[in-house]
Amino acid sequence: MGEPLHVLAITAHPDDAELLMGGTLAREAAEGRRAGVLDLAAGESGTRGDARARAREAEEAAAILGLAARENLGLPDARIERSIENRLRIAERIRALRPEVLLIHHAGGRNPDHHAASLLAREAAYTAGLARILPGTAPHRPRKILEAVSFLDAPIRLVVDITPVFETKLRALRAFASQFEGAFEAGDILSNGADDLFEQVTFRNRAYGSLVQVPFGEPYFMHEPFLATDLLALRGRSL
Repeated sequence: MGEPLHVLAITAHPDDAELLMGGTLAREAAEGRRAGVLDLAAGESGTRGDARARAREAEEAAAILGLAARENLGLPDARIERSIENRLRIAERIRALRPEVLLIHHAGGRNPDHHAASLLAREAAYTAGLARILPGTAPHRPRKILEAVSFLDAPIRLVVDITPVFETKLRALRAFASQFEGAFEAGDILSNGADDLFEQVTFRNRAYGSLVQVPFGEPYFMHEPFLATDLLALRGRSL
């Protein structure tokens, strides 16, 4: 068993982590923490590219972000099911990678795989802590779960400042040439008809950053409140 991860992103497809959480992962890696990604499906049912190309692109993006680990669970693309079997498979990987923090999709988006991946990851995180499940592996339950809400109409509870690594995030996204080069007809990926993903990512991450007075940010939802022990250490301004 390798060293435990500090942060693990569990997302449906290769490129989801880069698009939604790439700056957060790059920042964690730049600060010396072990960050990783578990892609649930290979993207073989996508309109562009194929599973082999996306695997190469995912490997390149992982190197750009500085990830300590990247795995693909091999679930069927466009058919990710919220099943007990899949929950246990994810729980086994959580036990093996032992992250302290999980980054996952926010449930309820238009992509059924993203919705299923969110619910599966949260349920698997709980299951991974049950001592009598998956004999022969040590129980582990992540301490915090953050749900990425970029590109969704969802409440924002936390914004991560990704300003120092924003260009790294864009470079990781550009690694997915099969998905993002010349593929932006109106309504395909973006709801407003913009034809440049990188322009849209820049605009949105700048907007999220402005909420906490930094140039670029990535937004997250948490179900629980977070603890503060020093009021003067709270970042951002109210007025």
